[in-house]
Amino acid sequence: MVNQLLIKLQKSEFDTARISTLISLGKFHVYKAGEAKIDLDSALLYLHQAEELSNRLHVSKEKHQAESILVIAYMEQGDVRLGEAVFSKLITDCRRTGDKETEADALYRFATAQRYITRNYPKAFAGYRQAASLYKVLRNPEKEIQLYEHIAGLHADLGELDLAENEFLDVLKRYKAINYAKLHYTYSWLASVSRLKGNFEKGLYYALQSLESMNKTQDTLAAASFYGTIAEVYMELGKPDQSTYWFKKTLQQWRQEKLPNYSLYYAASFIVQDLIGHHKTQEALRLIKNLIKEIPPVTIIQKGCIAQIFAYCYNDLQNYSLAEKYYLEAIAWYSQSGNDFEMAQKAPKEVGEFYLKRNDLKKAGFYLRKALAFSPQKNAPSTVKDIHFMLFKVDSTEGNYLSAIRHFRQHKALNDSIFNEVKSRQFAELEVKYATAKKVQQIQQQQNELEKEKTTRNGILAGTVLLLGLLGVSFNQYRLKQRSNQLLEAKQLEINQKNESLQRILDEKEILIDDKDNLLDEKEGLLEEKEWMLKEIHHRVKNNLQIISSLLHSQGVYLKDKAALSAIRESQSRVHVMALIHQKLYQSDRISTIPMAEYIDEIVDYLLVTFACQDSVTKRMALTPIHLDVILAVPLGLILNEVVTNSLKYAFPANQQGSLYIELTEVAKRTYRLTIGDDGVGLPPDLNPNRSRTLGMSLIRGLSKQLGGKLQISQPNGVQVSLIFSEEKVGVPDVANV
Repeated sequence: MVNQLLIKLQKSEFDTARISTLISLGKFHVYKAGEAKIDLDSALLYLHQAEELSNRLHVSKEKHQAESILVIAYMEQGDVRLGEAVFSKLITDCRRTGDKETEADALYRFATAQRYITRNYPKAFAGYRQAASLYKVLRNPEKEIQLYEHIAGLHADLGELDLAENEFLDVLKRYKAINYAKLHYTYSWLASVSRLKGNFEKGLYYALQSLESMNKTQDTLAAASFYGTIAEVYMELGKPDQSTYWFKKTLQQWRQEKLPNYSLYYAASFIVQDLIGHHKTQEALRLIKNLIKEIPPVTIIQKGCIAQIFAYCYNDLQNYSLAEKYYLEAIAWYSQSGNDFEMAQKAPKEVGEFYLKRNDLKKAGFYLRKALAFSPQKNAPSTVKDIHFMLFKVDSTEGNYLSAIRHFRQHKALNDSIFNEVKSRQFAELEVKYATAKKVQQIQQQQNELEKEKTTRNGILAGTVLLLGLLGVSFNQYRLKQRSNQLLEAKQLEINQKNESLQRILDEKEILIDDKDNLLDEKEGLLEEKEWMLKEIHHRVKNNLQIISSLLHSQGVYLKDKAALSAIRESQSRVHVMALIHQKLYQSDRISTIPMAEYIDEIVDYLLVTFACQDSVTKRMALTPIHLDVILAVPLGLILNEVVTNSLKYAFPANQQGSLYIELTEVAKRTYRLTIGDDGVGLPPDLNPNRSRTLGMSLIRGLSKQLGGKLQISQPNGVQVSLIFSEEKVGVPDVANV
């Protein structure tokens, strides 16, 4: 387009068409992505030429149009005072000449500059409202409604989500009233607002409506943005596969544009995280390096996003110094931009999480509290929830128990509110579907009854005509007919009695059906209540175990004896293992089985942090994704706790580097093998684990017998503990082999 304009400029005469070309070139360079000085210089050159030619030709409207873009160029250049002076003069001249259309356009552009460049939001709101009023006078409802959509968008950016949602719904209603077809932009806004409010089902509905409207109108100019919106909703719903699918479509769409765009790198960040989650970190690193080579970033926030992506990769590659460098670089870039958008607000949260995993509690607490200082309405509830949970960990470890409890309560409240809102909406949808189906059934029943009444009425009319015919045929047969009439009356009486009897039967049937429905509803209610009661029991058991753990921790603070302190710490680990079981049960839709891969991973991570071995000991996991009954999961968790604790305490003396591996495989139907090993120094020569009377070894042997499992301890290279157990042999003891 720009090349065509430049060719057109070379061939054009010094007339109004040339002015339009100059204005178009100036507008392109002003709104071009990035803060390059050369672009602004080019914009000013073209716009000044357009202004001078307008003066020479004495055309005020074209002059006003050029000046309305010059205002933005000055403000983007940093000369806000000059921009405001030119704008004030422009508005005065527009009113003098009656150029309301350019005045409205100028007000709209100036308000947008106040919104994004100077961040003077009161002026932005005022400008949008004045422009909307002018478009109303000009009888341009489409542009008038668009201005109110910008007002709603600014409220959303400021975190005023309830107000923004109501305004967007009003905009949607007004667009429909004028038969405006391109509703996908409004639907996309509503999807984003719903996601930030935690209304994920509503967010998904609006995101899908946005795609439907886009496809219907074939207006695919902003398709990448709409794909990104639905990807974010699926991410919040906990559906990573669907989320990644849409982020890949977003990235592909932006890549075709061949222009640097923040949303391009934002989509790439989630694809990189997905690759890292699938242990393809090198592939993720190649992806982002190739992307910035193909489309180099030009703005501050684009550079911040890329730094964040590199931090993800190097963190997973365990190059923590480089990861820290990029995390802090991302924070610095975002700070320069004003931190007024969601990704910039997530950055301190991710840096805090990074330091928490490194056990640097002071830095972790600093960045997590910095993340929490942002307006909560500008972050998704899931992000705020995670920040509170990490601050709970920081404060509880540092001994700030009151603060830790406050953060845990806020985390739990947010977690429960998201869960309850989703469930209540699902129940509401089911009720609507049920009520609709019942209505349809009632209408069908009424139609059948009307058909029966019509048939009966027609039969009676036919009988009456027949009787009248018989009366007319022969008066002499009057008595016979009278006798026939009596018989008919008797028959009619019998029919009426049978009809009444049938009606009673139908009424009784309706009562029985209603009773059945009530019983089914009551049964469903009882089942639901039972499920919630079980979840609440698990929740309370988990809380009580956490209290016990906190008491043990508090007791440990006052102990000086190392053996007693070690016993306290080991008891804390055992309590944590059991508490984790109940946490999994009340958070999961399954109330009797545990996802073992996730459970084992969390136990090992907890012990590595507890013994401060996360930097010296590498974990290697090969876990089959299976769910086991709580009866199996509890002893398995305790066995794992004892074996890993012994490895971390004795296998790697003096912070020796080493690795810990855990493998859970299914060796036969409903039969599994748990293998735990290390490459440490091994057992002392004089220690026979089969005869050891320590509490840990006694627990391991006792719990193995409880599982009916076959326990084997060997020393191929370090210590290896193997346990074969079956779901069908719980409680059946077997001989332990060494």
